[in-house]
Amino acid sequence: MIRRKKELEERKRLRKESKDKLSTVSSVLDSTPKKCDECDTPFDKTDVESCSKWRIAVYDNGKVNLVCPDCGDYEESQ
Repeated sequence: MIRRKKELEERKRLRKESKDKLSTVSSVLDSTPKKCDECDTPFDKTDVESCSKWRIAVYDNGKVNLVCPDCGDYEESQ
């Protein structure tokens, strides 16, 4: 009985932690800029090829910086 109760408590704790992490990631994604911070070129999240060329920087204070390939010194490393 005691072991079962502890397992249940552990599952509840893990579920809560997962929900908290998901909400944090979701809020960061929602706060992602919609255009380049340098030249205001719109950012299309649905274009996978284009997304891989944009530079995204997330700082410790939560600020997200988005720069298009034209403004950044993007070099194809693949």
